[in-house]
Amino acid sequence: MRVIVCDDSSQDIEKIRLYTSGMIEYSIQYEFYDSSEALLKDCKKRDKSADLFILDVEMAGVDGITVAKEIRKKDARALIVFLASHTRYMADVFEVVTFDYIQKPITEERLRRLLVKAESYLDMTNQSFSFDYRRRHYSIKSDEIFYFEKQGRQLIIYTRQGNYLTYMNLKELWTKVSERSFAAIHGSFIVNLKYIKTISGDKVLLEDGTQLHISRGCRKSFLEKHLNYVKRH
Repeated sequence: MRVIVCDDSSQDIEKIRLYTSGMIEYSIQYEFYDSSEALLKDCKKRDKSADLFILDVEMAGVDGITVAKEIRKKDARALIVFLASHTRYMADVFEVVTFDYIQKPITEERLRRLLVKAESYLDMTNQSFSFDYRRRHYSIKSDEIFYFEKQGRQLIIYTRQGNYLTYMNLKELWTKVSERSFAAIHGSFIVNLKYIKTISGDKVLLEDGTQLHISRGCRKSFLEKHLNYVKRH
């Protein structure tokens, strides 16, 4: 995981640098900036963005929220975390899809929890789902799958890019996806919890407009999984 920290307070930067130097159990590459202008300049030169940006809200010159908006123009997937001395910025920071908001001063334990949370999230979203069909091999991001439908021996995969077909049983399917991110709602349907828009009675509505039936046998475990997912996010 690549992490960029930007804060124009040298004291705060050094504190975070000290914390990270002791976290040798994490495989993380850090970069530190004490100027938002310097960060934006470097971001424009690079093709690959960082996985996680930790930005001070109150910086001289270009503030953290403006920096985040510029990052979002180029990278919709990067995780953005804001550091702030006051809670009055909370409404503003969520305009740019914020992963977390931390009130200063940040502690080593709070930083550690953030890194664990970020790594867990990235592991789930970067996971790929691989399958074969008619002598061709496919690999798509699990994060882009809306839901699966089982029809006999066939498995239909509904994604942002379109639908795919393969032959796979449910036991094999569950070895390829995270049970933290997917849930069975019926003997024939497994949905990505990320794309659930509403749950009403025995129906679930997905963000792509698909409405599916929740069976009585799956309802309890599905609702528990959905509640746990919402709590984590």
